[in-house]
Amino acid sequence: MVLTACIDKSLRRRPDDYSVYAMAATMVDSADHDDIRLTLESLRLGKSPRLHWREESVARQLVIAGSIARMPVESIVTVHIFDRELPYERARRLCLERLLYELDQAGVTAATVESRSPKLDHLDLLLVTGIRKARTLSVNLKATWLRPTEEPLLWAADAVAGATTWWLDGQTPCFGLLAERVRLVYLD
Repeated sequence: MVLTACIDKSLRRRPDDYSVYAMAATMVDSADHDDIRLTLESLRLGKSPRLHWREESVARQLVIAGSIARMPVESIVTVHIFDRELPYERARRLCLERLLYELDQAGVTAATVESRSPKLDHLDLLLVTGIRKARTLSVNLKATWLRPTEEPLLWAADAVAGATTWWLDGQTPCFGLLAERVRLVYLD
């Protein structure tokens, strides 16, 4: 068994309240990659190049969450609730650092993070390098960055992250379908 993970985030900014940053990792045995990719690709509508949680209707989100709940996928989600004055990149760093630690402890050997841009991916890489130097993260976990159009497995992480932030906003049905296979880690 070779355990891998895909990582994506969901940011919910509330104009008059706190914001929520959630970063989800969906963990999958590499032997299941192809079957899961096919299932995720079958959920796309029309010519859409990918699934993207926030662009789906509630009815479609329920279908996607139900499908992911039936997959051989376990998830870890780090959640940081923060004052809207705090830069979201700080929330991202806190979530990513803890998530990588959790994945390393779970025996994940490869993590694919959703690419944002070369500049922002480099900031993530600097974080990974720093936590390796601090010996918080072992060299056993390799991190790479890909766009969601390059790796459909990222779509499941996007859905889990999105369902989590929506659940925290009181929209519970989708997260309810996933909850048995999601471990939440709240950060201060």
